[in-house]
Parts: sequence; C-alpha cells; structure tokens
Amino acid sequence: MGLNVRIGGDVAGSRNMGGQGMMCMGVRVFHAACFAGKVKVLVGSRELFGGLDYGQVTDYGKVGAGFRNISVISEDTGEELMCETMPFFGGRRVTLALLNTMGCMILVPMEDCICGEAKGRACLRAANFSCGEGPFDLALASGETIFPYLIQARVSSFIPALPGTYDFVVREAGRESFREAEANFCLEALPGQNYTVCVLGTKGGEVPISVKIL
Repeated sequence: MGLNVRIGGDVAGSRNMGGQGMMCMGVRVFHAACFAGKVKVLVGSRELFGGLDYGQVTDYGKVGAGFRNISVISEDTGEELMCETMPFFGGRRVTLALLNTMGCMILVPMEDCICGEAKGRACLRAANFSCGEGPFDLALASGETIFPYLIQARVSSFIPALPGTYDFVVREAGRESFREAEANFCLEALPGQNYTVCVLGTKGGEVPISVKIL
C-alpha cells in the first residue's frame, strides 16, 4: 500500500479576536468532517476562521478565556452545522477537530503541549477522525502496537519518543497482518516537537482512509 499521509500545511485563513485586556487561549481548528464542504467558525457572532476545507488546519487564533459559543457555518449553503458552548482557558493552546459522528457534527478538543521538551524527546499521540470507521491500531512496521483500539473520535494521550524516523501502519484493531493495513506512513520525530497522527476518511468511499499529522 502506498504512502498516504499529509503533514501540517493547508492553512486556512484566520483572524485574531477577543482577549484585549484579558487572558487568551490559542485556538486552531482542524476540519476532519467528511462531505461537510467549506466552513467558517464563529465565536459568538464574530468570525474566527473562514474558508476552511476538509483536511485543512488553521493557524492559531486568540479566544478570550471563559465559556464561549462556537458555531460552524457552511460556506456553501449558509446552514449552521453545529453550535456548542465550550470552556477556554487562558495561557493554553488547543486544537478543535471538527468531525462527523452518527448523524451529527462535533468538535473534539485536543490540548496542545510538549511532554518531553526538557529531556529532548518528541511527543506523539493518535486520533481516529475517520467517518465511522475503526477501531484501529497504530503499530510500528516492526510489529509493536503503539496506540491500540482507537474508536471514532478517540484521542490518545501523548507519549514521549526518542528523536528519529518511525515507520507506522494503520490496521483494524486486533489484526496482526500488515497485508491488510489501511495505510502506512513515515514520521520523522524531532526533539521538542509534538505530533498528532489523525486517521481520516472512509473505507472504499470517495474519501479513502488516509493519515494527516498535525
């Protein structure tokens, strides 16, 4: 199976907002919702990000600390796809992953931090943002399972890793054969960096199973 992986990039437009005279949280959004089309993200009535298409991740914008109403609007139809009240904490960074579940759209928060900076390690975690697929295991090509049983919308904890190059496969949970891997990819881990491996797409559909590394 060929390499099917995207790392970073595809940055949509963003606008800083709020936070004047108050502590802010750094917020970015990753669009992992299959078939949702291009969207914009509002905090209250103000647009934070626009022109966000499937597979794209924004840069970080600023949101004032506190409980905020987050809404996602289709740029194609103007329809409100979801609206949710979420807490934001000053001085932190978070990635909000937009995805489809059973008939609805949700935002999955993932706090961004460095777990191994003091020891010169990298930090790795994995998430299943596919469209109703899984559970998956993420395993090294050598056979060791690193992130087991990733059900849809699950995000693992960060684990520290020595700097270096790692060959991974994505396979159905419990399978040991690499011949049936859904995807394979190579990750070059640098010290002091964190990486989130995201499984996207559907089996046998218009949007095939792939991997994006944030």
